[in-house]
Amino acid sequence: MASVKNISGGVNILTFDIEDWFHTHQNRNQYSGHIWSELPSKVEENTERILRVLEENELKATFFVLGWVAKYFPHLIKKIHSQGHEIGSHSYWHHNPHFISHDNFEKDLKLSIDVIQDITGEKVTAYRAPGFNLNLKDKWAFEILSAYGITIDSSIQLYNSSREIPLTIHVKGNRIIEFPLITSTFGFPYSGGGYFRALPFFIVNYLLKQSPYQLLYFHPRDFDADNPMTNLFSFFRNSLNRYNTGKNRSRLEYVLKQYKTCTLWEAAKLTKPD
Repeated sequence: MASVKNISGGVNILTFDIEDWFHTHQNRNQYSGHIWSELPSKVEENTERILRVLEENELKATFFVLGWVAKYFPHLIKKIHSQGHEIGSHSYWHHNPHFISHDNFEKDLKLSIDVIQDITGEKVTAYRAPGFNLNLKDKWAFEILSAYGITIDSSIQLYNSSREIPLTIHVKGNRIIEFPLITSTFGFPYSGGGYFRALPFFIVNYLLKQSPYQLLYFHPRDFDADNPMTNLFSFFRNSLNRYNTGKNRSRLEYVLKQYKTCTLWEAAKLTKPD
């Protein structure tokens, strides 16, 4: 599993991607943001569930906020911020960076940063690409991120990595600290999202114990037993959006009691200089 020689001790980073139930990559070309405002939103009530769990457990987390959500629900972002949680960008339109041009990636990043900063009054310095869909070879993306003040990133998946974590990405005299998502030996992630819900929990717990570094990631829809069924998605996507969502809060609370967690910024402070 992952080496953590660059971090003084083990670390379990707690993060949430704040997006609505319909913000998936499926049918991206046909069902883009043009119809999102016409769909019933559940992001507010589902994020409230998360905030209550964190408050009850006296924990702080890093929230990667979709710019579109910030625009339409600024009061929700203000509440997250007012409760002391850290806020980063999760893009604006939730597009896979490899499916858009470099120019559109930059425009999307700027749009998301601008709307979030206008709400919180604080500079955005952390980013997560939708679907963890950046690679180490995507120097163009990290150059753009660095140019807009991003110093911490969490957009890469590493497969059963023995690399030292976090990674340091050097771009034009600056550096970005990268906290990747680690997958299992079999190539799938397990520390969040649909995999955390779908896998038998004894397997998830076993895998979490195998490494001193874990990146926990969840979405508001992961805790909603009544996620809408829609003909916009396939049967598989509709089923996955609902699978074990009713049990997921208890799963999360078990993990939070078993493992000490921190925010992304707190993890970055533990990083030894490279």
